[in-house]
Amino acid sequence: MLLRACLRNAQSLGISVQEFFSYKCMSLCSPFYRPNTTMSDDPQALLITVSQPSIPAHLKPTLPQILFPHHPLLDLLPLPALRTRAIMLAATAPTLLDAVELKRDIVEQGGIVCRGGKPWDMHSWVAAPWFLKKWRLLLGDF
Repeated sequence: MLLRACLRNAQSLGISVQEFFSYKCMSLCSPFYRPNTTMSDDPQALLITVSQPSIPAHLKPTLPQILFPHHPLLDLLPLPALRTRAIMLAATAPTLLDAVELKRDIVEQGGIVCRGGKPWDMHSWVAAPWFLKKWRLLLGDF
């Protein structure tokens, strides 16, 4: 279910599935990231610029997705609070977050899964109890 849900969400966001599964996938960067952002940029204008009207509400990028480089796997999860916290921690306190371990826990260990329904709806996703405990700092009141 995770793979199918992520593929559907990738299509919704215009993320290349071929690139995502290529041998270079670990070096990919989110298409929402804007490296030339300055302090004078209006945050709301940035959000509007990268957010297409067709993007489902729970997949719409958050400001940290625009400001900080991150792997596009995070973009595929319809959990805005998790995306924000993971990206902010990776950018400001990298010793607290092992992004490779997080990706492994999601993709290989099934820590977060889509239980059916609409993959772009956050209410279609559940986290395993062990994942909730391990990644509490990212999940808050998931």
